[in-house]
This record gives sequence, structure tokens and C-alpha cells, in this order.
Amino acid sequence: MKSHKSNTDYSMIITVLAFVFIVNVYFFIAPDQSKVTIDLVNRYILSNFGFVYALIVLASLGLCVFVGAGRFGSIRLGDEKKEYSEFSWAAMMFCSSMAAGFIYWGSIQWVFHYIKPPFGMIPQSVEASEFAATLPLFYWGLSAWGVYLIPAVAFAFLRYNLKNDRFDVAIACRPLLGKHADGLGGKMINILFLFGILGGIGTALGIGSPLISASLNQLFGWDDTPMLRFLVIVVVTAIFTISAYNGIKKGIRILSNVNIILMLLMIMYVFVIGNTGFIVKMQTTSLGIMLDNYFKMSTYLDPIRNSGDSESWLVFYWAWWLSYSIFMGLFIAKISRGRTIRQVIFGGLFYGFLGSFSMFTVLGNYSMDLQLRGVFDVVKGVAENGGPATVIAMYAKMPYGGIFVLVLLIASILSMATSFDSAAYTMAMVSSKHIPVNGRPSKTLMIFWAVVLAAIPMGLMFFDGSFNQVQALSVILALPTALIYIIIVVSCLKMLSEYKK
Repeated sequence: MKSHKSNTDYSMIITVLAFVFIVNVYFFIAPDQSKVTIDLVNRYILSNFGFVYALIVLASLGLCVFVGAGRFGSIRLGDEKKEYSEFSWAAMMFCSSMAAGFIYWGSIQWVFHYIKPPFGMIPQSVEASEFAATLPLFYWGLSAWGVYLIPAVAFAFLRYNLKNDRFDVAIACRPLLGKHADGLGGKMINILFLFGILGGIGTALGIGSPLISASLNQLFGWDDTPMLRFLVIVVVTAIFTISAYNGIKKGIRILSNVNIILMLLMIMYVFVIGNTGFIVKMQTTSLGIMLDNYFKMSTYLDPIRNSGDSESWLVFYWAWWLSYSIFMGLFIAKISRGRTIRQVIFGGLFYGFLGSFSMFTVLGNYSMDLQLRGVFDVVKGVAENGGPATVIAMYAKMPYGGIFVLVLLIASILSMATSFDSAAYTMAMVSSKHIPVNGRPSKTLMIFWAVVLAAIPMGLMFFDGSFNQVQALSVILALPTALIYIIIVVSCLKMLSEYKK
């Protein structure tokens, strides 16, 4: 058996380390110019490649239905029984993806669409209110989860049916690229994938850490400064490093189960103490509006008015999900042994959308109701104090608000830790040359990637970068991931077609 040392692909590690080092040095030497550069590249991609992201994500959802409902759906991924229960499987999938953003954006994203609505609507009108409640559910709903599932099927099929001992990204491109997916070409594919993860996870940290520091300010009076946010990332990094060290069953699974229970308790409490009638009616209305306008919202890039708002939101989210797509595909594949392709695809869509629907329609409609009844001015709070402080101030005014904020703090920390934990685990798998079907990557390698993942967002926050720059990095680094994603999807369809012949 090879040692962990000989089993590690150091060329990938050195390349990614060099990238992280150069980016952080650039932040240090020219903090203002680095922000300008990131914004310029981001605007260029939005203007010239936004339609690519839109079309890929729309096509992905259609392919999920085609693969899951068609003749490939009955294929079982491996010969064993399901490795994890439905609850643990759904919890790990949910918490490892976007959980770090659900609490924050679930509470206040409607504000941004309420004051700058799409389709030429009048700001803060009735129509704007209804679409403001709908758009977050759309951005975080079926399309987002659909992006993850075809790669998950590809990786799981290679791993459990074809018994491949490589568990990296390049191997999933081989059905289409052939020998070009090996050697230098394969290394480049894996390296570009690692860059994409850095952007996606950096965005999650950029969202989660300000909410945690705002919670600490509310509970303990600590000033919400860039240094506090920096220290928050250090603490979260330590938590997910310990979890990654313990692996999936003893680390990620336990964190996810605890986290999902806390989130469910939060949702139920808000649903009960809030204006339940309004929440339910707006839930129903939002669902109808989304279904009625799904294709329009999926492709609307505002070419005539060119306001930039609708386009930037759509492209940012689709880029974020694409930067997560291959990483989540690898992770979902790892936990899906024993399931059929149909169970993976429709289970992923159902549980994912159910979680998104619950978070956004309960937390978001609760805060919208406070705004519309004049109980709490959420719009003014976001404009004057920022999103994180407003979210915490709003929940602190609830009955037993201090306890709720404490639960929110714990859930936010666990959400970030779980996302980073699964990402570090996946990066360690990709940078290993061989991993047996029942094996796991080196613990040292997982700890290494845990630290590297935090480096770029920590650098940005230490030099007072804003969430806009973290957000822009996600869009930029998702571009090469989008190309790899297309190759994997085509390879998957080719591979399954040949298997069914």
C-alpha cells in the first residue's frame, strides 16, 4: 500500500498554494487596486458571459428530469444498501452546500428586490413585494440544486459501478476527452476545479462571518470589526478542521444532523410567533409566481433597461452554484452509495427545494411582514446598518430574542463549518492519486486544505475588503468551472448510454 505522502499529488498543491499566495500578496501590496481589478474583471464577465451561466443552469434542470425519469433512473450506484439514512443524507447534502447563506439571505434578500425590483416594476409596490418574496426562492431553489446532481451521478457511477480508484474531476471527463483527461490535461482540470472551490467557499465565508460577528456584538457587546470577522473565520476553520479530521461518519454527519435540527427549531419558532397567516399566504403566492415565471426569470438579463440589478443577481447566483457544482457532485457521490440514480436526482431536488422553501418563505416573509406592518424597518436598517446587524437586531426583538440569537449563532457557525468541512474533504480526495472505494483521503491533507480554504477570504477581510469583492471572486473563478461542468455532463450522458446498450 502506498503511503499518504506518495499518494498526494503535490503539483496540484503547489499550484493552488502559489495562487493563494499571489492573491494575498496582491491584497497586501495594493489593497485598493486589487479591489478595482476584481470589480473590473467581474463586470467584464457579467457583460460578456452572463448568458452562458444562465443557459447552463436552465439546461441542467431539464437534464436532471431527463436522466432521473428516463431509462437511466433505475441504475443503482453500487451493489450495497444505502450507506446513510434519508435524514442524514439530506442533512449532509443541505448543510454542505449553501447552509451558510440560508439564515442571512433567507431573512433579508427580499429587501434588495423590494427597493430595486425586476421587469420595470415600481419599487416598494405591491407587485414588487410579491416578486421580492419570490426571487430568493427562485435563486436558491430547483435550479440551484439541479446543478449539483448530474455531476453527482457521474462521479458515483465511476466510483461504485466502474470501481475506479481515482476520485477526482479529470476522471469524469475521460469518456469525452479520452487520453487528454490524463497527464497534464487532467492536472489542469483538477487545478481549475480547486480554483472554483476557493471562489465558492470564499463567498460562503464572506456571508457567514459578518452574521456571526453581528451575533457576538448583540450577545456580548463585542465591536463588529474586520478583526472580529477575521477571528471568526479562524475559529470556524478550527472547528471544521477537527470535523474533517474525523471524516464523514464521525464528523460531517454529526455536524449536519445537529445543524439541521437547530435550523428546523428556528423555522418552527418563527412560523409560530410570527404572522402565520401572512407567511402561509405569501408562501403560496410566491410558489405560484415562481412557477408561472420560471423560464422568464431563468433567462432575464435586462438587455433594454440595462439596469444591471437583475443580471448581476442572476449571474452571481448561477456562478456561485456552478463554482459549487463539481465539489457538491463529488461530495453527494461520496454519500450516495446504494441509491439509484432516480433517488439521487429526485431526492436531491426534493430535499434541497424543501429546505430552501422552508428557510426563505418563513424567515423572509416574517421580516417582510414586520416591514409592511411598520413593526420594524428592515429596509432602513439594511441601508444604514448593513444586512448582518439588521438581521440580528430584528431577531433580538422577538420574544426570547436573546436565546434565538444564540441558537442562530450556533447554527451559523455549524453551517460554515459543515460547508468548509465537506469542501476540505473533497479537495483532499481530488488531490490524492488513488483512494480505495471504502477508503478516505489523508487526514493531514484534509487539514491542509481546511487552512488553505480560509486564506483568501481571511486576506480580503483583514485588508477591509467588502462582500462585493468576495462575491465578484466567485463569479470570476466559476468561469473555468463552467467549462469543466459541461464536459462532465456530456461525459456522464455518454457513459450511461454506453452502459445501457
